[in-house]
Amino acid sequence: MNAKDQQKNSGAPSGRPEPAVRPAFRLALIGLLAVGTLAGVAVYLKQRSANSAALKPAPGAPSEEELPTFTQAGAPIKPVVKESTVIDVAAKTPSYPGPTAAIRPSVPQPEPNPQSRQLVASLSRLDQLGRSMTAEQAADWKQNLQQLVQQGKDGVPAIAEFLKQNKDVDFGSGVKQALGYDSLRRAMFDALAQIGGPEAVLATQQTLQNSADPREIALLAQTLDKMEPEGHREEAVQAAREALALAASGKLEGVDVAPLFEVMAKYGGPSAASELEQATAKWRYYATIALAQLPDGGGIPSLIQMAQDPKAGSGVRSPALEMLAQLASQSPEARAALLEQARLNSISSYTWHAIAPILAGDQVGLLNSEFESRRDLANVGGLRTTHLSSGNQNFYSLPGDLSADQINQRSALIDELLSVNSDPAARDALQLSRDLLARRLQKSVAATPSRPL
Repeated sequence: MNAKDQQKNSGAPSGRPEPAVRPAFRLALIGLLAVGTLAGVAVYLKQRSANSAALKPAPGAPSEEELPTFTQAGAPIKPVVKESTVIDVAAKTPSYPGPTAAIRPSVPQPEPNPQSRQLVASLSRLDQLGRSMTAEQAADWKQNLQQLVQQGKDGVPAIAEFLKQNKDVDFGSGVKQALGYDSLRRAMFDALAQIGGPEAVLATQQTLQNSADPREIALLAQTLDKMEPEGHREEAVQAAREALALAASGKLEGVDVAPLFEVMAKYGGPSAASELEQATAKWRYYATIALAQLPDGGGIPSLIQMAQDPKAGSGVRSPALEMLAQLASQSPEARAALLEQARLNSISSYTWHAIAPILAGDQVGLLNSEFESRRDLANVGGLRTTHLSSGNQNFYSLPGDLSADQINQRSALIDELLSVNSDPAARDALQLSRDLLARRLQKSVAATPSRPL
């Protein structure tokens, strides 16, 4: 994608008023993302093998500036090795106007006791360790963290005090492996979850209300949901909504906002569909993937509407059709809508080629997920990552684990699509889907242990 595409898709989602901007120290957390949030995506997108083949559209497909960049998995991806670093988030805040709304009142925490404050201080000294730590150092650090947790509600004020400083210690890969946490803030969130109780919930809420980091918002949303199931989902959605508004206005430039769409999909409920539909103005793939993930098929009507709307343009219709293809084996409504668009011959050649592997069982997901682990993706066969410069969208497609019955069901859908469409490009793509399913069926049968006679 080029600069022209970025300009075309840089506007805020239409029809949605911009929410009140959060306090200044929420915005200060943006600097944290330069080290942490994009690291995982950068690892995947940096590696491109010499035989990486771009998916080229057939004649009649959308222009090049509308197409994402596809890359095939190549050599094994090596982890990024970086030293543990103290991050002063406030020092890296981009220059733009501060909050325009009244700052929300903060419920004061009690003064930390000297012991808990000393424990937090000892946990924060990892910037001196570099890329690795000894087993003894790791054991001491874990013991200090456990002692902090054992203080219960008396340890919460010291944790809250650290979190309000808008600083973090980003662990290097060696330290992370030894301790089990990516950063000190994540360790503090886990400590709050272990402590539990009203005091820990309040400290977690306050951090959520003042965070602009998409990954941190998603992590805090999950932490609160574990502490008090379904008790704070609207707060999480509001935090994601406000951060998306900041990103849409250009105040989170270069940040991957995928975790915010996960929060909307996981906790937004049916009412999130209209907001996600509007968000396709800037994040057409992120928004449609989130719509497909809404529980109970809540996003399917929006996907159908976008796929059927001739005014939507191929930039929105194509990802909507891809998600309908992914849902077609589970949803009669998605299946019927896909068949109708095929019957009307309103699916472009490019979209057919994008749909082909999905019909054969590939699943599309968010690469920079905070809800699901993506650490082992690089070693999975058939992985294909996609980068779209507009909105900095990064996602993947991966062959699903299909049973023989599921493969036969998908083959029946492909046959039905072939019966209603005679377009050569469509037939070529669908034949590729059928061939791919046949190979997967052979593997499935070969992997099934034979039953004794």
